[in-house]
This record gives sequence, C-alpha cells and structure tokens, in this order.
Amino acid sequence: MKTPYFLAIPLTTSLLSGCVSHPDVNERLGQFTAASSFDIRNLNYEKSNKTATFVEGKTCYKVNPQTLRYEAGPKDNLIQRAMDEAIRNGQKAGIDGDLLVNARIERKTEHRAGANIFLKDRFGCVFVSGDLVKIKA
Repeated sequence: MKTPYFLAIPLTTSLLSGCVSHPDVNERLGQFTAASSFDIRNLNYEKSNKTATFVEGKTCYKVNPQTLRYEAGPKDNLIQRAMDEAIRNGQKAGIDGDLLVNARIERKTEHRAGANIFLKDRFGCVFVSGDLVKIKA
C-alpha cells in the first residue's frame, strides 16, 4: 500500500521542524558590590522594626516563541537589574535598608497577552527576592 503524497509532505515537514536547535546564550547576569553563598562571619545587620523586610524584583526580556531568540528588552546585567528593583521596591515601601540577605534568584518564563490573540508573547525573566536589611555601623 502506497502512502498518499498529500500525507508524506506534512509528515516530512513536521519531522524537520522538530529538529530546530535553540540559540546559544551569551549574557552578563550582573555585577555586585558584595556576594556570597556562605554565611559571613561578623556581618551585623538589623531588620526594620516597623515593616516586613521581604522584597521582590524582576526584569524580563521578550523572546520569539518559536525560535527563542531575543527580541526586545534588557540584554545584560539581568540579576543586577532585578536586585536593584527589589531594593527600590523595599525602599519605596518604607524599609530602611540597602542589602539583601537570604536572597533567592530564579529564572522563569512568562507568557503575556500580545498583539496576536492566538499566540501569547514569551518573556525570559529573572526574579530576585530576599530580606532587605541595614548594616549596623
């Protein structure tokens, strides 16, 4: 039994489109005044007495949903941008601090409604959260 040609062409194109490779990544994630994943001895800091100290920040860039190539938004210092936003958000909320402790950094994909109602826009996002504290003098 011969396969009809009208089935062979769509099957071949779907097999080839499944072999698309994702683009290489070369991006700077941030520059920091201080950073450590270890407990720092003799680091004395105080949490704000009046408010909760947990803060969050994020930065995102738009990517093509099919090829995952960069389209728009910041391309470098992503962790730094998200961390700066978290600190600014805390300061706007009245927390007197300039250092994040117990920080968590996550990279997630977000999908948002776009111009095309059938296809959502895809964003690569970096989230930073932690406790905003003030170093004791």
